[in-house]
Amino acid sequence: MRLLNNWIESFFDYTEYLPSPELYRKWVAIAAVAGALERRVWVKSQNALLYPNLYTILIGPPGVGKSVLTVKVEELWRDLPDHYVASSNITKAALMDELNAAVRTIIRPKETPATITFNSLKILSNELGVLLPAYEGEFMSTLTDLYDGSRYAERRRATKDNPMDIPRPQFNLLAATTPGHLHDFLPVGAFDQGFLSRCFLIYSGDIMLRPLFTVATGSDDLWKNLRKDLRVIGNMYGQMKFTPEAAEAINTWHMTGRTPVPGHPKLVNYSVRRTLHLLKLCMVSCASSAEDLVITLEHYTEALGWLLEAETFMPDIFKSMNSGGDSKVIEDCWYFCFQRYAQKQQPIPEFMVFQFLQERVPSHSVERMVEMMLRANRLKAVMLSGVGRAFKPLPKND
Repeated sequence: MRLLNNWIESFFDYTEYLPSPELYRKWVAIAAVAGALERRVWVKSQNALLYPNLYTILIGPPGVGKSVLTVKVEELWRDLPDHYVASSNITKAALMDELNAAVRTIIRPKETPATITFNSLKILSNELGVLLPAYEGEFMSTLTDLYDGSRYAERRRATKDNPMDIPRPQFNLLAATTPGHLHDFLPVGAFDQGFLSRCFLIYSGDIMLRPLFTVATGSDDLWKNLRKDLRVIGNMYGQMKFTPEAAEAINTWHMTGRTPVPGHPKLVNYSVRRTLHLLKLCMVSCASSAEDLVITLEHYTEALGWLLEAETFMPDIFKSMNSGGDSKVIEDCWYFCFQRYAQKQQPIPEFMVFQFLQERVPSHSVERMVEMMLRANRLKAVMLSGVGRAFKPLPKND
């Protein structure tokens, strides 16, 4: 019996004390449920079975509260009986060995077939650079191929006693990284390839400040209930079906252009897979709140909201990747102000500084950048007659 009305909402409430952005807290909960479901539930679309496994990557500057959440999910995943979580620092060969060993057998004596076997492995990395220190084409292609759960066979490393032939494999991935690492890690054209189109790239740069000397923790009772209910979710089995209203809604969205469509050119290949992403999220939403395997209009609406909210912030990833980090942006902004002040001999209006920064960093980071420059004595705020607040660049030796 479920103890919580909605697992994802309850996890969100439990983690309120952590210094992590709300978007992260929501998406690690989504990833946690997807991992617990393995290949045990599915939907049938266009004569194919689709499972709810997700590749979720939290992206943001250092210190915004990514790892404190991934640690919580790891604890929950490792608490699931007979589920498998991969080692954090692992080669492609070792990862495939672990997947090969991650055999899950579901026994249902009154059903046909009475025994279901598959291989399912959860990959959790507090820092993507540890899991993937370099962009290895073969490794990325393997992750891409296994995302859809198709048969995997590796004859080169197979032995008579340990054949590497996995008919029903599955990965769930939850990782965290910084825009700087992505910039250094990804080769030119990576967003045109298959792996990233299968990933939910969850970006936030919001810094959630918490009191320094007050020890805050989540509710112990709520944490116990989250653990118990995730085990219940991990025991669900069967095909999920849409109510007529939900089926009509998602089909209409799919057939009429899937609006609003992400406009950034690097998200073109991702956009092609948005319907499949939404179907997976519908399964997660259903499992979070019910066990009847029926996806309702409410589940569809919630899943679409998750999808569109995440996509709103995805373009900010590319600004952050290309800016060269905070110090580079600050240096460029100071030089812009210095050059203009030298030409005009008057402080630079605030709107011009904000406009300069908005072209280089996500919009939520603009005021933070200005505040950093003021505190570092790179800029001085003044009032300009008829204009309002403006900034005067200060010499570097100040």
